[in-house]
This record gives sequence, C-alpha cells and structure tokens, in this order.
Amino acid sequence: MTTPMIGLIALLIISLVGWAIAELKSKSITFTHSEAEEEGEEEMREAYEANGNKELNLKDLLARNSTKGYKAI
Repeated sequence: MTTPMIGLIALLIISLVGWAIAELKSKSITFTHSEAEEEGEEEMREAYEANGNKELNLKDLLARNSTKGYKAI
C-alpha cells in the first residue's frame, strides 16, 4: 500500500517541478515571430479570405488537392 502512494507522490512532485520550470521559462524568454513566419501567416490569412472567411473541410481540401501521387511525377 505504501509503495503506490510513494510512487504517486513522486510523480506529483516531478510534475510540479516540471510545471514550475516551464512557467519560469515562459516568463523569462520573449518570443517573436520571424519574417518567414509572418509571411506564412499572411498567406494563410489571404487563403482564408479567398474562401469566404470559412475554413475548408476535408471534402473541399481533397477537391482542391493538386497532388496526384505517382501521377504528379
């Protein structure tokens, strides 16, 4: 009975330490997008607006798919 409790407490302590490290890293590191990421985001926004501001479902994506497997080569 004590072995599973010790394991559970150890797992809880490890998870809390990991969470604390992640929080400290998120507060100390500032994140900025690169120019390539900003260009990619702009392309995604243009494609989103071209489709009437709605996301495409799987059927729409497959209908507009430009790859044909081995036939594309």
